[in-house]
Amino acid sequence: METTKRRHFDFLTMLEARKKKFNLDATQAEKDLLASLLQDHDDEVRAFKVRCDELKAKNAQAHKALFEYLAEINTALAPIGQSSGH
Repeated sequence: METTKRRHFDFLTMLEARKKKFNLDATQAEKDLLASLLQDHDDEVRAFKVRCDELKAKNAQAHKALFEYLAEINTALAPIGQSSGH
């Protein structure tokens, strides 16, 4: 999910920066690519949710441990994201 999120966000950021700096709008091909990148991310989020729901149904303790682990990762990486502006 992080990869698809980053791809979409980075491309969107580039398009917005270009618009601001050069007043150039995105082409239709760029808009289509942006929509495709967002769809890829949405698909990944849905797949993750399905797998998480399956894990929770099979092993609630493992599900809880997974999300505790993800929270630790997010906490550890937060300063990096703040310094890069993401």
